[in-house]
Parts: sequence; structure tokens; C-alpha cells
Amino acid sequence: MNQECYAEICIGVPIDSNFTYLIPNELSVKPGMRVIVQFGNKKCTGYVISVHGNKPEFKLKNVLEVLDAEPVFDERLISISKYCAYNYFASLGEVMHLALPSAKSSGNRFTHPFEVNFKDGKTLNAGQETVYSSIIESCGKKENLLHLIYGITGSGKTEIYIKLAEYFIAKGMSVIYLVPEITLSSQIYKRLYDVFGQNLILYHSRLTPNQKLDNWKKFYSGQAKIAIGTRSAVFLQAPSLGMIIVDEEHDPSYKENSSPRYNARRVSIFRSRTENCAVVFGSATPSIETFYMAESNVLKYHEIETRHGNAALPQVEIIEMESQSKEFLSNKLKIEIKNTLQKGNQIILLLNRRGYSPVVMCGDCKTRIECPHCSIGMNLHSSGRLICHYCGYQRNVPEKCPSCSGTDIIKIGSGTQRVEEIINDMYKDRRVSRLDQDSVKKKETLYELVEKMENREIDILLGTQMVSKGFDFKYVEIVGIILADIGLNMPDFRASERIFSLLMQVTGRAGRGDVPGRVIIQTLNRDNAIYSFLKTQDYKGFYKYEIEIRKMLSYPPFARLVRLLVRGTEEARVSQSAEKIGRLIDNIVKNRKYNIKILGPAPAPFSKISRNYRHHIILKGNEIAVIRNVITYVKENFKDNRVYIEVDIDPVDLL
Repeated sequence: MNQECYAEICIGVPIDSNFTYLIPNELSVKPGMRVIVQFGNKKCTGYVISVHGNKPEFKLKNVLEVLDAEPVFDERLISISKYCAYNYFASLGEVMHLALPSAKSSGNRFTHPFEVNFKDGKTLNAGQETVYSSIIESCGKKENLLHLIYGITGSGKTEIYIKLAEYFIAKGMSVIYLVPEITLSSQIYKRLYDVFGQNLILYHSRLTPNQKLDNWKKFYSGQAKIAIGTRSAVFLQAPSLGMIIVDEEHDPSYKENSSPRYNARRVSIFRSRTENCAVVFGSATPSIETFYMAESNVLKYHEIETRHGNAALPQVEIIEMESQSKEFLSNKLKIEIKNTLQKGNQIILLLNRRGYSPVVMCGDCKTRIECPHCSIGMNLHSSGRLICHYCGYQRNVPEKCPSCSGTDIIKIGSGTQRVEEIINDMYKDRRVSRLDQDSVKKKETLYELVEKMENREIDILLGTQMVSKGFDFKYVEIVGIILADIGLNMPDFRASERIFSLLMQVTGRAGRGDVPGRVIIQTLNRDNAIYSFLKTQDYKGFYKYEIEIRKMLSYPPFARLVRLLVRGTEEARVSQSAEKIGRLIDNIVKNRKYNIKILGPAPAPFSKISRNYRHHIILKGNEIAVIRNVITYVKENFKDNRVYIEVDIDPVDLL
């Protein structure tokens, strides 16, 4: 008779413990495998942490099915998952469930939708070579494995990343190349595939579950040595990890918005400590926290001051628009567009607002048409439907105002769909394309758009912030920012940083080749401080200005923030619960004399989303362990199944 064996398994539920299952004799189960188990009244994927022969005293269920012939993770992923579970108030199972592919079996392999021209990485210029050599030397001595490359837009950071990747791969090690958005991965994937060929895999949510599992296994086994992907790719496992690149590290997309709310930048630093791998952050507009870490010598700092090749920084002009004007293009921008089109060069226009008309309201009582499930105005799309960009709810434009029954329903402002329509009408003989979340729902669309831009088959590219994401188009002469103020006055301490980075990044799309670039920034208030820094493309000046404000107000990097968001479908209960939680926090902070500042409770800026009313409390402190004690105390002393508490460590926005 075979000796009974038992598996310790974690499951993707918010329960902070592992579960023991009996392994039937006919199944071969090893640590690091995924299995199917019965959990409650449903079958779930479980992750085998360990196998042992210690029979528990309680009755056990059997492991039902083994999904993997060989292990697909090891102790390193368990260590990363424990780190994320502890630091982001999640269970180990939740993190494992997020980190690992969900497919039962691999297959349906990813094929690239473009022609590949295999070639070596480009030769570095003197400035790039200095940065590359400094990083290699530092990593060789293990004196500092954390690096920041601050380089102006178009300075050739990607070429340095490629040479670094070649170096580590030549040493038999693997490389993870993180990008913030799927939109950016398409263009960089093509560049990397030209250099690394089949040694490269892609890893992001647009792949099918089977494709993701296939690529996970290739990287885990060492069959592929370099992976490019979005934030979840930070969990990829390799025989020997040499380097993680965090490109456009300033981007808020590196923060997960649902539990576990991890930040891929922090996970990268943790992996550097535990796996001895290098981490290279890069940006033309580093986050305030990252640049401060470089100033404090936590990161080794590298700077590139000139653009790659013969390219020069574009000239920037700030145009103040009349607030009542119905014209969305200034005369200056119209002239620049006309001249650029006559020369056969390209234009990028940024309008950080999707849809057709951003505000639909009653002309009689001035009430805007809001989503019934969110405290947010609905956007009119070209389909004629009103759509909520937060919960997806749709409806027809009402014939009468829901508030006063008036029939004067008016549409104010323009989104990208409406502007695209107007641009097409203004430039009938020109090729206009739009890039936003609505236009790229099919994954092939983005690859096609990138190729068309590179082949000069698009004259005017209009889009939301997606057009700012690191694209390298050589014939873009003019960048026009239609309304720079959108998002600038949000009630969030990062609003200025976020808009400055967006505008600097989209400015950097101009003049990247031999064609000199120019940028027209249209604003309703040219006196805002950020425009003086944008005019001269002075990131360091903006950083010095912003860091003083952060220091004065004790915001990151001078304090850690934790946001508790209380949400539920009953407004009164949510408000009362937030007040009760606030009192609990106040009591423990005073009794234990914690150095924590409490903001709130108060309604969140977006006080209702997806039928849920939302109140929040912000905690500021220098010791995250102390704040953790406070949150644990709240969780132990507040129980109400009709409200949910989101805990967000180091939130990227407070909306």
C-alpha cells in the first residue's frame, strides 16, 4: 500500500491560509504545479506550495486534476507573492492567481503580425555608451543593482536597453522588459524581435490564456531569454534573472487597480534584493518619487542630455484660447498643420478626452446627464449612444431632461470621435486616424496603425494619452495639444505631475528624425506654472518646483500614503461606516501615539461608481508597518457585510 501524500495548496480567494488536500495515488503532484480542487461548491485552480506525508486530523478532499506535467513556478514566485500579499493586504492565493497564467493547457501560439528584418542592435553614441558602461561596471561589482536613466525624449534609451539585454543574455541570464501599456509593446516588440528573434516572448492581457501559458513556460524553462510585457510580466520566472527594465517608469499603469494592488516598480526592487538582478528604470519624466530616490543615492543616476542622431528638441509655443470660443484649433495650429501637410510630413494631435461630446446637459436647468450608477457625466459617442467610461452603462440621449422635463438637450465640448469628424471634414483629401481605447479594441488594429505611421500612410494621428506612449515616428513634424488643461484641476496631489508628464511625453513625439519638430500647446490659462517648464522642456525645473510643494504638505516621497475606500450600495450605510472606521483609526492612533496624520473621512471625488457610493480616509505616515497595525486593527474591529473596504498602499490617485 502506498504511503498517503498531502498537498498544501493556496487558492485565489481572500482567505489568509493554505488548504490541505489528499493526493490520489494515480496523480503525480509536485510543488510548483497548478491543480484543480473542489473548494466549497465549485472547482478552482490551486497552486501547490508543498507536498508532505503528515496526515491531518480532519477529513480531506482529493486533488481532482493536475494541470502541469512539470512545475511552472518555484520558491522564488512564492517569495514574491508573500511580499505582495503582506505589503498590499491580499492573500497569498490572490497574488498567485494574478501572477500565474489561467489557461489549463498551452497552445494557440502567438504569431507576430509584421515582417521581421533580423539585425543587431544599433551602435551606441558616446553618451549612450557612457551610461551602458557605467551600468555594466556597477552590476559587475554588485555595488548598486538599481539604476535610473533620465534621458530627454528621443535620447535613445531603448538602444541602451537592447545592449544591456544582449550583455545579460550573453552571460546566460534572462531579461524582463516592462512597458506600461499594450500600445507601446507593439512597436518595441518589433524592434526587439529584429534583434532577438525567437529568444523573445510577449506577455500581456491581449494574448489568449493559452498563448500566455505557452510564453510563461518558454521563459520559465529558459527556452526564451527576453520577455516584453506590461505590469504582470514582473512575475515571470526564469532559470537566472539578470535584469528587469522598467521603461517609461513614471506611468501610473504600473500600479494595479484591483486587489492585490501591487506596483510593478516596487516588485522589481524586491526581486533585485532577493534574486540579485539589476533593475533599470528609464524615463524622460521620472516620477517625483523615483527622481528623489536617485537624488538620495538609492538608485544610481545616469543622464543623457542630447537626442539620438541629429535630432533636436522641438520648439514649443503656448497658445491661450478663449474659453467661450467654439474653435478647437487656433489659427497658429491650423497654419502649422497646413504647412506640414504640404511638405508631406505628419501631425499628431492630442485631446485627452474620448467620445464624441463629453458633456450632455439640459439647456434649461443646466443639469448634466449623469450615469445612474456613477456620479459622473456620460459621454456621447458617434454611435448616438451615451456611454459611461467608468462602468460601461449605455443609454440613448433622453428627449426630456430627467430633472426638469425640459426638451433643450445640448451637447458641449468635443471628444476624440467628434474632433476626428471635424478634422476629416477640414482636410478631406488627407488620411486621418484615431488612437484611443475605443479604436483599438481589436489587437490587430494597433499593429496596423504603427506600420501605417512608420510608412507615412497616415497624415494626421489624433488620440488620447495613448499617442504619448513612447512611439518613435521619424516624420512627425507637428504635435498639437488641443486642450492642455484637461485633468489639471483634479482634486489629487499628483494632478500637476500627471499632466506635466503627459504633455512632455507627447511633446517628445515631434522631431525624432531629420525633420525639426514644433509643438503647439493650447490652454485656457497660460499662467499655470507647468507651462513655463513645458516651454523650455525643463523636467528638472518642474521637479524642483513640485518637490518643494510635496515637502511642505508631507506628500510622497516625504511620507507614505494609504487610502481606505469604503464603498457600498446604500449611501447612508457607507457614510456611517466611514465615520465609524474614522473613529476606530483616531482611537488607536491617539492611544498608541502613532505619528500618523488622518485625512477624512469624506466622500471620494467620484462619490459613486458602478452603483457603489464611495467615501475614503487617507493615512499619512513614515512607517508603513505602523500604518499596517492601524489597518489590521480596523479589519479586526469593523464588521459589516454590506460595505467593502479597499486598502490601497501607495495609491497613484485619490479619485
